[in-house]
Amino acid sequence: MLAVILVAFAATNCKKEMKEQPTLATQGELQFNINSVFQNHGSLKDLPDTIICTEKPASYVMYKFVGEPLKRIPVFYIGSIPWTNAIKLSAGAHVLEEFYVMNDNNTPTDFSDDILLEATPHVESVFAKYVTTPLLQDIYITVDKKLEFKIDVCCFKPAYYNLFGFVYFYVNEIIIREQCFFGDFCIKNKADYNESPYAEQTGWLGNPGPFIDVPAIFKIKVYRNDELQETFQNSNQGEKLCITYADYKQQVDHFKFELYILVKQGPAFVYLLMHTWVFDDISNIEAGQDGVVDFVLGNCYDPANPPDLVMPPWMNLPATCTYQIPGSQYAPGVLGAYVDALLGGIPAGYEIHNGLYASWCADHETNIYLGSLYFMNVYSSLHPELLPPFAADGKWAKINWMFNHLDWYPGYHWYDLQQVIWLYDNPPWNGVNHSGVPDLTPLATQIQADCDTYGVGYVPPPGGWATIIFIPTDTPPGAQYPTVQTMIIKIDP
Repeated sequence: MLAVILVAFAATNCKKEMKEQPTLATQGELQFNINSVFQNHGSLKDLPDTIICTEKPASYVMYKFVGEPLKRIPVFYIGSIPWTNAIKLSAGAHVLEEFYVMNDNNTPTDFSDDILLEATPHVESVFAKYVTTPLLQDIYITVDKKLEFKIDVCCFKPAYYNLFGFVYFYVNEIIIREQCFFGDFCIKNKADYNESPYAEQTGWLGNPGPFIDVPAIFKIKVYRNDELQETFQNSNQGEKLCITYADYKQQVDHFKFELYILVKQGPAFVYLLMHTWVFDDISNIEAGQDGVVDFVLGNCYDPANPPDLVMPPWMNLPATCTYQIPGSQYAPGVLGAYVDALLGGIPAGYEIHNGLYASWCADHETNIYLGSLYFMNVYSSLHPELLPPFAADGKWAKINWMFNHLDWYPGYHWYDLQQVIWLYDNPPWNGVNHSGVPDLTPLATQIQADCDTYGVGYVPPPGGWATIIFIPTDTPPGAQYPTVQTMIIKIDP
């Protein structure tokens, strides 16, 4: 019995000694104090105007140390200051690589719709100068102690991801995509652009003109879900422009890219909207084998090797002018067309001016009165999509083809041309003599047949002719019928 007790006592003493051995601590705690540096940035004059911080509260933080995966940690507020819960880390040095402040979008268990509110910029980024803790950031953890680490964050907009120093990042499944563009601008009269930024381009002075093909100077506005994200612009040298946009992978994002090209409008040089691309998520814009969207404003390209996008030549036209058929002579007018048109109210600097032009009538069932003064909107036939519905059809390319191929029809008369134009009216002219125009001629029939064969989609060449269309200014945009005869002239585009 004594032996048993002694053994038991010895065993008890042995266990007690093991319990009393000290445990070696190997961890400490880290808690982030989040400081939003852009909440009041009135003194930071070099910030983009659209950097406006959201008022949504932080729900959690996503953080990443070098060599470790991205992790989440909840956020709580003391007053208006957000703090994270404490996390345990091994003692020693840790390198903080990424830090994002997130809102859970009122769906705590669904991370797919969460919103990135703020992030800490990386060193050498544009935003790094505004913070005292740019990433990468060394953090030293001490055994059995809690470190309160104050970290600066900048409010985030996808369009400005590059200001944080990210080359590529994948947070909240945001993917930054890239699309590159390059353009040519066909200028028909070099002298018109001698005072423009185009004249700063290499090779401008060495080209005698008058026609010149130059790299386009342009901007692209990027819209995501109808909200402007950013405007990108190339330099006056017209080099390739690569733009970036943020695509949220877990949802369908609707994108719109608007192309603005620097052109002369009146006496001024302005950026005008020339084309719009729309797509969802990943760009499906035609970009050829080189991945660059090549476009041309005008017709200075090799038809055997066309660019990805061809836009009609730019015509520097006034928005409005006055139109009058002077005197009492018509069918024909003194300039050899159906009527003469006296244009007025046109400021200097446009491709049409105040004065007399040969003119034709584009519809045969509506009246226009000699001597009356009409206030007209001015349209280019190269952009029929801008016309009211009654005038926006495919006839303009065919009529332009006719005006540029009159050498095919030696001996033609003014009435042959007027007849062809009326044959494209809606409803078409019945071929019976009308308002000074004789019965349909065999030559007019032949010209119309050739227009149908060769004129579909026709674009006038440099030095050719393009139709200009005049429609009363009070015509509603959705009008199905004209209130006054639609009148036209032709000019060199």
